[in-house]
Amino acid sequence: MILIVADTGPINYLIQIGLVGLLAQVASKTVLPESVAAELAAAAAPEIVRAWMTSPPPWVEVRTASQPIEAPDIAVADREAIALARELGSSVLLMDDQQARRCAASHGVVTMGTLGLLEVAASRGFVSLPVALEKLRATSCFLSDELIKNALLRDEARRHTQARDV
Repeated sequence: MILIVADTGPINYLIQIGLVGLLAQVASKTVLPESVAAELAAAAAPEIVRAWMTSPPPWVEVRTASQPIEAPDIAVADREAIALARELGSSVLLMDDQQARRCAASHGVVTMGTLGLLEVAASRGFVSLPVALEKLRATSCFLSDELIKNALLRDEARRHTQARDV
């Protein structure tokens, strides 16, 4: 069973680009920490995100971490996501913030960012990576040109290899 614990940013952007359902295709369950759910429902969140959070799909569960971690240099939601991923033995923590990802790694938690998830989904034929990245770039999500270029090169190489193997 693949279990994803998700931080605010990736869920927010996946909802905005209409691809949050990819989580159900790559994992059996997605868990949102209570603090992440609160951020997604907050007035500052985009309307589409708040609307999604009022009635999340059945494959999403909201939980509270029982053993918080100490890391004053990262956000509360990041700390709770790391703690919950560790408690649940999560297969992966979906998180974009680099400092929080380093903290997660120091706690033995495997992370993947939004871009990584999109690459996995593309490799399984669930989405076109160029189209997904174009949608993502239309949001406030920041990905460097180099990150995007490298992801597209990997995607092109993968598609070329798959076409050759058919």
